[in-house]
Amino acid sequence: MGRFEGKSVVITGGSSGIGLAAARRIVEEGGSVLITGSNADRLERAREQLPAVHILVNDASKPEAGQALADEAERLFGTIDAVFLNAGVGAGAPLGHLTPDVYRQLMDLNVGGPLFGTQALAPIVRDGGSIVITASIAKDKGMQASALYSATKGAVRSLVRGFARELAPRRIRVNAVSPGAIETDFFNRLGLPEEHASAVVQQIAAGNPLGRVGTAEEAAAVALFLLSDEASYVTGADYCVDGGDAQL
Repeated sequence: MGRFEGKSVVITGGSSGIGLAAARRIVEEGGSVLITGSNADRLERAREQLPAVHILVNDASKPEAGQALADEAERLFGTIDAVFLNAGVGAGAPLGHLTPDVYRQLMDLNVGGPLFGTQALAPIVRDGGSIVITASIAKDKGMQASALYSATKGAVRSLVRGFARELAPRRIRVNAVSPGAIETDFFNRLGLPEEHASAVVQQIAAGNPLGRVGTAEEAAAVALFLLSDEASYVTGADYCVDGGDAQL
């Protein structure tokens, strides 16, 4: 029997990368999954890969999106066992190029998404369930042109601590997973040409203690541990999946 047999899980940002890898594993382990994304075409492509999943076009940067997601999850499942709030954006800019639009884009999605998502979904998470939020090792490092992005992920870390304390009376565990460089379509979606994106990845890999970037499946595996009952005595924690980059 799989860890998610008979369980229902909601994943935001589930149409690609870490979110999609997590959805695939949960389905393989017997779970039911609702994934969201803001791009309808990518969601449909994800469902082609995983016909068993439910999909919902849902822009996590909108404050009202959390309640819309909770309503759909309750319609599908009643109560839910776990939530993976993975939607986020990695855009940034150096000093002198930070604009109100960039600020709103990052804050509304990276901070507002998990804040309003947790607030809306927590009432339908069963007592003893789990919530995992994607942060980033950027919160622990000084990175070029990433001060604002790093700040949003630092805010996520603080949200996790606060939510974990508030939801502890219901035995709902709240944890963060902090990926480092992960092999996804992140750089391509930023508009970098394929050759440039490949060069960036190679440069990052060369500086990593393990000499490579991680995979979406490796990051999803850690998130799934935290979502599962195997992590029944873990809450308020932050698990780095970064090949040691933030530690060594």
